[in-house]
Amino acid sequence: MAAFFTGQSPFGALFSAFELSSVALCLADTTKPDSPIAGVNAPFCSLTGYDAEDVLGRNCRFLPPKEGAGPVRERMRAFLANPAAGQSRFLLANIRKDGTRFLNLVFMAKLMRRGRQVAVLGSQFEVRSRNNTLAYLYDRALTEDLERIKQDTMEHDLVFLENFKTRASAQAVIAQPRLDTSGFH
Repeated sequence: MAAFFTGQSPFGALFSAFELSSVALCLADTTKPDSPIAGVNAPFCSLTGYDAEDVLGRNCRFLPPKEGAGPVRERMRAFLANPAAGQSRFLLANIRKDGTRFLNLVFMAKLMRRGRQVAVLGSQFEVRSRNNTLAYLYDRALTEDLERIKQDTMEHDLVFLENFKTRASAQAVIAQPRLDTSGFH
């Protein structure tokens, strides 16, 4: 796997976590105007079809279709504007570089340094049919990645704002397809 960060990125400490992850990861630098993408990994590039050079330095708003992301866009803005909100999830349509659409479940977590938000970590998961076993694999990989990233961030004075209600909600979204296919009625 590979990870790509903008030159002289203050987030280089996350490089190994991004590089080792099998989950699509994206890091936006909220200290800069328009919160440009400061880092992505190979699974992100594979999911979206964009090369790192296509996305580094841009805001993630290029991923939704031209007609927009609908009401979820306002929910995302409210999350980003709320200093007390640490994590949230959003389900939205995105467009790959080749123009194909996919449904993207995005988990966003704010990274803080000395009490100030400095980045937003986004992990993306393509939502497919309800009986797709990828949800289980994603759940396991995301849990491992978040632990690895949390360790890396602590070493470099970065802190996650945690919201356990959001994490529980995200786990419910991931678990639902498993329940739906289990034969439980």
